[in-house]
Amino acid sequence: MKQYISYVVITALVLILFFQCERSANFRKRTYNNQEALTDTIKQYKNKLGTTTASIKTLQMTKEQLQNELIEKDSKLAALASEFKTIKHITRFKSDVQLQPISFAFDTPIYPTLTKDSTVTSGFERKGFTTTKWYNMGYKVTNDSFTIHPFSTWTETTVITGFKRKWFLGKQTLVTDVTNTNPYIKINTIKTADVIVPEPWYKKWYVWLAAGFVTGVAVTAN
Repeated sequence: MKQYISYVVITALVLILFFQCERSANFRKRTYNNQEALTDTIKQYKNKLGTTTASIKTLQMTKEQLQNELIEKDSKLAALASEFKTIKHITRFKSDVQLQPISFAFDTPIYPTLTKDSTVTSGFERKGFTTTKWYNMGYKVTNDSFTIHPFSTWTETTVITGFKRKWFLGKQTLVTDVTNTNPYIKINTIKTADVIVPEPWYKKWYVWLAAGFVTGVAVTAN
């Protein structure tokens, strides 16, 4: 019986050692990956749809690191994050839109066909440029057309996925919030999915509870 218990103890200790080694290896790997992610730059590439995709490496953080290193250092992000009970993912990016020249031809000229006695010349033209907090726009008006050029607008987008609950003991719901700083940009459709990664059997709490119980019994028996 004692020999059997010794085998059980050895097995439990091996499992504990294996788990500790795996945790240490994962920590080193995550640290290395985060160092690469911090120095990574945006890569633009043409995807299989023929459009352009921006890509960058992702930081991997614990809940405490996410809170201390990102959320607490940004008051606006902290305000958005405060609506969540638990946060799973945060993505922030900046984007801008620059339109090609847009021209509109008038049905009739501003001034009718000019006569020899007219003081208005056919070279009528007005130009201007408007700058606001959320867009820049240049324009040109001639006797027979209106052109917008250049035109640019921009926004910063924050995407947070996590669990929300309506009250302290309420049901938790997995939600994705997408927030733009530019009030003129409206989001019409959102589709999100989260991949469920099964927890390895050796990380389950009852496995370690059983291992601890058996080890305790074995030590007591000896």
